Amino acid sequence: MDKIKKVYIDSRYKTNDSVSNSDFKFEIKEALDLPDNTVVFIDDICIPHTWFSIEHYNNTLYVENTYPDFSLSASVLTLPEGNYNSTSLATVLQSTLQHSFPNENYRCVYNTARGSITITSDRSFRIYTDQEVIDINNNLIGDPSFPGWVDNNNQLTTVDINNLRSMNETLRHSSPIAPDATFETGFIDLLNVHNIYIHSSLGNYNSVGVRGENTIIKKVSVSSSFGYLILDNVVAPHDKIDVSRLNLKTIHFSLKNVHGNVINLHGAHISLSLIFQTID
Repeated sequence: MDKIKKVYIDSRYKTNDSVSNSDFKFEIKEALDLPDNTVVFIDDICIPHTWFSIEHYNNTLYVENTYPDFSLSASVLTLPEGNYNSTSLATVLQSTLQHSFPNENYRCVYNTARGSITITSDRSFRIYTDQEVIDINNNLIGDPSFPGWVDNNNQLTTVDINNLRSMNETLRHSSPIAPDATFETGFIDLLNVHNIYIHSSLGNYNSVGVRGENTIIKKVSVSSSFGYLILDNVVAPHDKIDVSRLNLKTIHFSLKNVHGNVINLHGAHISLSLIFQTID
């Protein structure tokens, strides 16, 4: 007969040295000395959907403006983090552009029928794709013809191409465009996390993530809207993790999006269960 031991995990009881409720360590009160042929399943997952549509990892926009003397500016604009709908996102996008470029008369309007935002200006501009930003940094930084990146306050800044924090995924903007006085986004995607990847120190290289990660023990689809609970208790045979001959006391968990960013739960807590199974 199978021997089963179940451990309940709740981030409310994380260790004092934990980073947050979505990047935490949990100490089991009684260490588990696991025998051969032992596997663990993750079950009864409960995650509150409390992260915002615009977070620290998707709140920047890379804009190039053309001025009357044909000079250019390459700007990195940062939007305030918050939970927006499509209309309020258009409003904050307009206010951010107007703050950085007060003479260009930027206007942003949400198109209900198309689910997009139309951005217009009195002068030509373009929004860089992520790949264009990477190419610019790789090819033009140090080139006297490149004016350098400036921030919201027109101060020179740097761009970390390994951590773009781009909101192009939200705007569905991935194809290069020519400078123009009008730009229409793709369908606005305010669900910036479609799948939650649970990483853990229990991971033993039996899985490979899209970026080559080996610590993912579960992928949870975001099936609930903001303010509601995401529940998952589906266990498939291939979800088992071999933990044979481990002495288990402290386990590390982190919730990340597909890009490897830790998801900010803004103080909310998660819970889950671990089922240890040894087959004789």
